[in-house]
Amino acid sequence: MKIVLIRPPEINRIWVGIPNFFNDGIFLFPPLGIMQLKMYVEKHTAHEVIIYDSLIHKADYNKVVSFIRETSPQVAGISTFTHSLLDVIETAKAIKKVNPLIHIVLGGPHTYSFHEESAHLMDSGCVDFIVLGDGEEVFKNLLKALDSKSGFEGISGIIYKDKSGKVITNGAPVFIDDLDSLPFPSRNIYGVKHYYTPASHGHLMATMISSRGCPHNCKFCDTNKRYRQRSIENVVDEMALCAESGFKEVFFLDDTFNISVERVVKLSEEILRRKVRLKWGCKARCDNVSREMLKVAREAGCVRIHYGVETGADRGMDSIKKKITLDAARSALSETKKAGIRTVAYFMIGCPHEKRRVDISETIDFAVSLPADFAVFSLLSPYPDTAFYKEGVARGVFDSARWKNFIENPAAGTDLPTCWEEHFSREELLDFLKAAHRKFYYRPRIMLNAFFGVHSFTETKRLLTGGLSLLKLELFSGARGRL
Repeated sequence: MKIVLIRPPEINRIWVGIPNFFNDGIFLFPPLGIMQLKMYVEKHTAHEVIIYDSLIHKADYNKVVSFIRETSPQVAGISTFTHSLLDVIETAKAIKKVNPLIHIVLGGPHTYSFHEESAHLMDSGCVDFIVLGDGEEVFKNLLKALDSKSGFEGISGIIYKDKSGKVITNGAPVFIDDLDSLPFPSRNIYGVKHYYTPASHGHLMATMISSRGCPHNCKFCDTNKRYRQRSIENVVDEMALCAESGFKEVFFLDDTFNISVERVVKLSEEILRRKVRLKWGCKARCDNVSREMLKVAREAGCVRIHYGVETGADRGMDSIKKKITLDAARSALSETKKAGIRTVAYFMIGCPHEKRRVDISETIDFAVSLPADFAVFSLLSPYPDTAFYKEGVARGVFDSARWKNFIENPAAGTDLPTCWEEHFSREELLDFLKAAHRKFYYRPRIMLNAFFGVHSFTETKRLLTGGLSLLKLELFSGARGRL
């Protein structure tokens, strides 16, 4: 069979009201999930698998339709995230119009976070199967059943309709514990040279994961809590293959890369022992950081670390259950800077503990006080499987029916509760967001550091694009939230 795996267009992406141009030039990650799935299917079956990334093709639904007509697949798998749920359904409808016999399969983070609600997506008439949890083994078993025209009763981790039209859910989401058993993602895909991450150097870049899930319980996060690690040797094997394939940079997308100091040290030592020459970066917590870890990581090629700081008050850290302190955050960024590693600090505006303007000022002022090279501010946007969302429903901040109805039946124009409006309106929060970026970036030190830290013409272009986006935010949206 011929299978296409699709990252859908982002025409109706759920967001918090930030203009689309704000993210221009900031990042475009490869679709790592379907890249992994492609290689797994090709390793274990004889099926042909093609990836179509609508973002790299800058595609709308019509372009997806043209691609389907050209390739004539028997199965179409669509990456499903909560923020792109409407685009997923519209993409599925467009494919079915080309050929109603094409089997549409949904899978991804949304389907295992909302596996009970996802069953209602079968009512749309354009979805044939839903994969729950880690998709590799389940999707392979589904393809085998389709190929042999056998039944689906014995396949765990899927939702399907039986011959009578009844929707059947076969068990809970399936998770793979032995991540070393998975083949490395297929990186021979269209447009591979055009992906990039925040603060990347502009070289040919790949993304990787060294683990799945996160054992922490931050109240704003909807990441799967079932934490599993790959072995150090397996991770470095993939890094070595990336280097041999011409990649110059790797960015680890693990939700928490530095789960322990010891693991980062061992990984860095193995990179050095095998002389794998790659620049790399990661996402990290502000704890589990040591001077010795940063030193060996820098020697092994680490050039940037993205830290989730989140807020500028210790009571705020307690409120979001981050379980770090401002002193730990300050120390982590300071030591990272001393080690010669670039830092990106992430913050949220509009947390429940921020009841007054001065509370938001604390976060912005703390961000400005840190030795971070870049900062990314966003509005707290609790998805409906997070602790903050449940708390918001209990306090009357959110109407639970609006999210529930949308998840079960995505519809354009739905007004979703995407930020915490207990103390400030959405418009006020967006003004604070603009003020935060302005106060952080419109400083000589940050501008000079960005200019002198440039490593390539491509990086220069991206920095300019990001700067122009900030300027557009000022010109077209106003700047009433001065702090």
